Amino acid sequence: MMTRKEKVFIALKNLSSDVSAAKIAEDLSFGFDAETISKVTEIDRSNVSRELNELVRENKAIKIIGRPVKFFAKSCLEEILQIKYEGDGVIEDVNNFLHNTNFANDELNTKENDPFARIIGETGSLELAIKQAKAAILYPPRGLHTLITGPTGVGKTTFAEVMYQYAIYNGNISKDAELIVFNCSEYADNPQLILSQLFGYVKGAFTGANQDKAGLIESADGGILLLDEIHRLPPEAQEMLFLLMDKGIYRRLGETDKYHTASILIIGATTENLNSVLLQTFLRRIPMTINLPSLEDRPLNERLEFIETFFMSEASNVKVPIRIHKDVIRAFLLYDCYGNIGQLKGDIQLLCARGFLDYKTYNKKEIEINIHLLPEHIYSGLLSRHKDYSEVFELLEYGKDYYIYKPDDKKLAETINLNSFDVSDNLYKEITKKYNHYLNIGFSNDKISEIINNDIIKYLKKLLKKYDHNTEKALLDKNELFKIINPKVYNAAETALILAEQKLNKHFSNRAIIGLAMHISALMERIADKSLIYYEEINKIALNNPSEFKVAKMIREVLQQELGISIPTGEIGFLTMFLSAVDTGDDYSKIGVIVLAHGEATATSIADVANTLLATEHCKAIDMPLDMKVDNALEKTIEMVKKVDEGKGVLLLVDMGSLTAFAEIITQKANVLTKSIENISTPIVIEAVRKSLLPEMTLSVLVEDLNRANPYIGRIISGDIKNRVNISSSKTILTTCISGMGAAVKIAQLLKNTLNFVDEYNVKIQPVNKAENLDNILDKNGYDDVIAVVGTVDLHIPQVPFIPIDELIIGDGVRKLEKSITGSNNYIKSKKQSEENVFINMLEELLTFLNPIKAYNVVNDSYTATIKLLGIKDSARIKSRYIFHNCCMIERLIQNDILPYNNIDELIQKKMSIYEKVKLSLANIEEAFGITVPDTEIGYIIDLLDTQ
Repeated sequence: MMTRKEKVFIALKNLSSDVSAAKIAEDLSFGFDAETISKVTEIDRSNVSRELNELVRENKAIKIIGRPVKFFAKSCLEEILQIKYEGDGVIEDVNNFLHNTNFANDELNTKENDPFARIIGETGSLELAIKQAKAAILYPPRGLHTLITGPTGVGKTTFAEVMYQYAIYNGNISKDAELIVFNCSEYADNPQLILSQLFGYVKGAFTGANQDKAGLIESADGGILLLDEIHRLPPEAQEMLFLLMDKGIYRRLGETDKYHTASILIIGATTENLNSVLLQTFLRRIPMTINLPSLEDRPLNERLEFIETFFMSEASNVKVPIRIHKDVIRAFLLYDCYGNIGQLKGDIQLLCARGFLDYKTYNKKEIEINIHLLPEHIYSGLLSRHKDYSEVFELLEYGKDYYIYKPDDKKLAETINLNSFDVSDNLYKEITKKYNHYLNIGFSNDKISEIINNDIIKYLKKLLKKYDHNTEKALLDKNELFKIINPKVYNAAETALILAEQKLNKHFSNRAIIGLAMHISALMERIADKSLIYYEEINKIALNNPSEFKVAKMIREVLQQELGISIPTGEIGFLTMFLSAVDTGDDYSKIGVIVLAHGEATATSIADVANTLLATEHCKAIDMPLDMKVDNALEKTIEMVKKVDEGKGVLLLVDMGSLTAFAEIITQKANVLTKSIENISTPIVIEAVRKSLLPEMTLSVLVEDLNRANPYIGRIISGDIKNRVNISSSKTILTTCISGMGAAVKIAQLLKNTLNFVDEYNVKIQPVNKAENLDNILDKNGYDDVIAVVGTVDLHIPQVPFIPIDELIIGDGVRKLEKSITGSNNYIKSKKQSEENVFINMLEELLTFLNPIKAYNVVNDSYTATIKLLGIKDSARIKSRYIFHNCCMIERLIQNDILPYNNIDELIQKKMSIYEKVKLSLANIEEAFGITVPDTEIGYIIDLLDTQ
């Protein structure tokens, strides 16, 4: 019986034998990807890929690196190229390889010199357009006049420039001939001016014509005239071009006694419907029409080429390597790019500008582009259920998390991008100039980033204005807002208030949407902090406002659905209060905040820090020198309270308990509700100011929030001084997962979100792939630097504690890590949450797009079925690992990202009974999410259950 590898090899050999030398010379490529061979053999793609790589190792096949990776039968390649292949079986660069074999040099040189050969899509989406263009240039005697059509940003002007280069390359026009570009829209409102620019004029032709002047047609004689936005060419100009196009002669404006001759090929470019904007008699004189497709209509592999070329270009511009996370590339492949290639290039330029700012600010070795830099309209690509989503995973290299583009990348010079639009040729120069200026005058890095980010946003708005797309502009107007509010939360709040408007018959302003979004953000923080407390006053409001109460229940459901969170029923009171009290206009009142502290400038310094970090001037300060009398301090405070009160009361933040008496006295004397918090610190002031700016916040709630936070806010930041002595010495936390690096990375990200003080303590969180890259890490850091291993695989490093994922989720793993890092035992015991809420909160952090509530419920049911079928005793450790692993697995399978598993067939045969029961217990997961769990993934689940 034929083995699977033999079937794959026969298929590869049959496909390879059909390829001719002429075919290779035509498109300079060859080979077949695993998907193609999978279809031929009807063998699973992952298995085909495995067998192909094995054939390469056996010296029977050649592997050609690219996207996708391709393979070719070695014997067939040797026969076609008439060579004896002596390489290692992997071809990195096809062009270099073919050159080194001296294969078809004439064909290769001809191909490489052809300007069209460097256009992205030459053998793909632009194949027909290029054939038309070549035919138009080569048609005797002077070529065919041509119209290039397509939406804004597809590269019509650049395509015309390549036609000009091709005409010189083929000798149809001389090397000295010019390409004259004229934008018809610039003079569309003045037909006489267009005629004079194109045809020239004689002295006296119109007022101000004091001497004869040649036009652009004379300059273009012997070459090509490109009329950009030709639909703006007035009928008079079209008619005057008739004679030139028919007989090669023309007259200047105002000329009646003679003709001039010119041999010109005319190319027009337009976004409009030709029949509705140009005279039919004019159109009949332009026999060739070339339509360029939009970016959306082009295949994803071409879009990837554009993305990579633009990143290479930016690396070349700034002379710095650019390191890009694969999810950034994925987002660019999938987002709605309405402005086509032009917008894609502009978006990449501006993203690189932001990365360049970080590179300058933090003195990095390279520009780093991660998903947190992505504007919302690009980030949305990661959330889309695009029809080509699975193809993206085929294009991007498996297991490669980052792509690096260097300034000297040779591929850049070989590519024509069909777009020459730059947001600003001096963008990086301006950023550098401003950065150095503000640094020299003493601005902090955070402040410099804020200033320059505003400039980048202006560039972005300018870019989007060019494409004039309302949806994009609306998103960008919120760009500043999205720095402090998660876009997902904002959009959920907007949806909820649209419903509320319909039900309550009133209009909520954009400021009201922001207020609700900030409220929901605070709620999510309280859920994470396990500090949900509700008050009697809120229940009274709910009872006294039946209409708002009813709507509050509805929008709670909307928010739960949109955000995938579980909102406690007690929150309905809060939402009722919001709907009842929120200002529907553009302004809202805020709680006043005043810092009072002893010393010459203590209060002022603390207030300045809070105002600077929060980009506000809301926090006021009263400094109290030690010789200031209490009565004088009180009077000064009363005056300031009256001044800052906006109707919601004033909070006094004082450094000594004796000043708390001021609040009650001021309430009585000034008739302004005033409360105080004592023993304040800078973190407390920052938190107080931040929450005082929330539209829904009341003074009593703010005081309660701060009193709860006061014992521990900033405790990790301050720590114990003696533990700071060795802070310059870096420490490492390793994260592991049984299913490999991907899940270990997720655990690492979870820790970074949970332990947001790790950078201050110089702690690195490093994912490891089981023990495979452990030696490399330990070679760099040594055992002494590793303070903990967190995850599902214990690496058994001597004297290093292992914290299982279950302890992190439902135990005291976080407290153990805090103690290891800070040396502090200071830990505030929080109110106990239900197991379900703990898991859901954790999955909210871990999952990218799945609804964590649905994921938890479905996987938990599967877990229950699994332990019953296998007769395993329920335990927190097994459950947490099962839920964590399978939720991550679901996301991967939806994205068609399947983990390999060595010797899976052998494992199944050995543990057939366990395999069958696990497979049965996964049925509800497959049905709920529309996926099929492959055997390789089941292998990891068996390992997970079998190693407890």
